[in-house]
Amino acid sequence: MNNSQDINAPIRVLLLGSNTEVGSSLLSFSEGKPGFEWVCPDESMLLDRNQLPQLEAIKYDVVIDALSLRLALQDNYGKFQSTLEYLSKQTGKPLIMISSARVFSGSKDAPYAETDTPDSTDPYALALVKTESIVLSNPDNIVLRTGWLFSGKGDDFVCRTLGLIQDGVNLAYKDDLIGSPTPVSDLSRVVLSMVNQGHYGSQNTGIYHYCCAEEISWVGLVEAIVATSSQFNPKEQVDVEVITDSFLQIDDITIMKRQSLSCRRVFNHFGIKQRPWRSKLRTLVKQLCQASKSP
Repeated sequence: MNNSQDINAPIRVLLLGSNTEVGSSLLSFSEGKPGFEWVCPDESMLLDRNQLPQLEAIKYDVVIDALSLRLALQDNYGKFQSTLEYLSKQTGKPLIMISSARVFSGSKDAPYAETDTPDSTDPYALALVKTESIVLSNPDNIVLRTGWLFSGKGDDFVCRTLGLIQDGVNLAYKDDLIGSPTPVSDLSRVVLSMVNQGHYGSQNTGIYHYCCAEEISWVGLVEAIVATSSQFNPKEQVDVEVITDSFLQIDDITIMKRQSLSCRRVFNHFGIKQRPWRSKLRTLVKQLCQASKSP
């Protein structure tokens, strides 16, 4: 990624999916940082192979795929995969794809490492795995898998949960998952650090994992949201119930699937440390609760 012409020139990033949760966060996180310049093509262009040569005419240093996480189950995802293949083979610029811990089935009793083979049979996971293979066919590219993302915007899990709390609806979830919640803003910090280091000489490529520190169960995360919300809106109290399969006996223990990731490689190669998620969640819930009270 090194720009040999002018080391003081901003890094020009071709951002695929600027209107997604992750894309919006990348743009917001980089505000006020003169080191980055963004090129944000329309999604329609990315789904039309005939328009792809127009991307070659644009000057940029690196590509970030922030669209796959949202598009993977849609009927037109195959067209976007073709775009990623084109960009990987034709432009000569490195590409960072943001993927998910959901490519793993969760059957491992420890956090997944980059060397573990994706084994989920879920259609969403299979689509992402195929895209990872396309991206990694270019040895200069990076796949960055992450955990349970939250941002407090749009159809975000935290927003939906707070909405149910405000409506007084008791929450019922199946407690069969363990993972690591990760604020989208923290993921943006990691991505931009990787872009910056790569632009100025880092040779690190391949698969990396990043999620925040501390695992928690799915119901545990819901309970954390409820507990935080009750600090700011004491009158809004709901119960969190665990859904069990009807055929299970009372004494049966639910088998927990682990969707957490080992993040040692990204620290060893880029010096990127995991951060805690609870303080970010508390700040976000406080902001959303205060906004809901505003006239």
